[in-house]
Amino acid sequence: MGKQVLYISGKLFPVNSGDAIYSLGILERIASPDSTFDVLSYEYTETDVETKEYRYYSKLFRQMRLVPYQPTKWENYKKVLFYGDSTQKYLPRMMEEADRLLSETQYDVIILDHLRMFFLYETIQKHIDRKRTKLVLIQHNIEHMNAREEIRYQSRAKDKWKLRLLNRGIKRLEHQAIQAVDDIWVISEEDKKLISAMGKAADHIHVIPPYYNYPTIKEREHVEHPSYNLLLLGSMEWYPNVLGALWFIENVFQELVKQDERYRLFVVGRDPSPLIQKYHSEQIIVTGAVKSVDEYIRSCDFLIVPNTLGGGAKIKILEGIMKGIPVLATKESTVGYSEDIFDEDFCVNHPQTFVQKIIQLNKDAAKKITFVNKARSIISDNQKLRGILGQ
Repeated sequence: MGKQVLYISGKLFPVNSGDAIYSLGILERIASPDSTFDVLSYEYTETDVETKEYRYYSKLFRQMRLVPYQPTKWENYKKVLFYGDSTQKYLPRMMEEADRLLSETQYDVIILDHLRMFFLYETIQKHIDRKRTKLVLIQHNIEHMNAREEIRYQSRAKDKWKLRLLNRGIKRLEHQAIQAVDDIWVISEEDKKLISAMGKAADHIHVIPPYYNYPTIKEREHVEHPSYNLLLLGSMEWYPNVLGALWFIENVFQELVKQDERYRLFVVGRDPSPLIQKYHSEQIIVTGAVKSVDEYIRSCDFLIVPNTLGGGAKIKILEGIMKGIPVLATKESTVGYSEDIFDEDFCVNHPQTFVQKIIQLNKDAAKKITFVNKARSIISDNQKLRGILGQ
């Protein structure tokens, strides 16, 4: 007999972030005709219910309820006062909608997608029998460690203290959430080890590698013939992306153009930090937000992922590979991906080696094509999630 499942998320649409991509990739894999899925999520000003993504996914569920996310200043203050964590997407309207859904259906599984939705835990508790209903928490990252790194990243003392104040309770809340739910879903084996070290039994932690059914948009001939364009992709205000971009520009790209001045770097992503914008030039093009990244993927030789922090890079790697562009990445950003994908040619940390690999691989079309084909084949295996809900 199938399951009655409620999936609660802070963001699914628009599909323009790593969080949304990872979440929808999970939903597509676990939804089945044998189970009934209800989805509750926030709606944003840019959410468009007429997009092909929205129409496709909404057909997988019995119902999808969207709550406009328009918190007042007081509601934003309250989430910090109540939870000690500014990342909570606290909104009384969401609590009311969850209350209605839980009153209507006795669910077998309730999935909280991301720690940011844990403020709904007490609302859920009022309605369920814990012996009957399984609670699942999806951990996109280890959030208190991310917060700690973001504080360290800030250069001004007042910004450090502000973030400490806004996230003073995040570690306590994350520990509480991990112990309160039955199962944890994580993105990599590394995150599983970290959650286990926080006191959760390993057999209740399940690794769900990222998967999203992107179509290939970069044709073979575009891979074969170098354009001497490189691509950095992601939200360029997010500190792991900022640090990665700066490291690559300062330590790799500037040396690369000394050896071959034909190269250009496209830094594509919303809200680029002033630290990145200062490098904007004829050879380093900082675009800001774009309607579609596909034209850049088609026109660039490599997607560069130079991050050493944060889990969002894993989703960009997924997008690049599935859309057909070779990926050059640091070891830290490839955690969770098979070593069969990222061998010594495509996993690079030392700046001089990075320069050498870009030049060498751009002369070796066969290696680039083999990388893309093999990587897509390996990642396609990630679409299998049999039995994760206990059917």
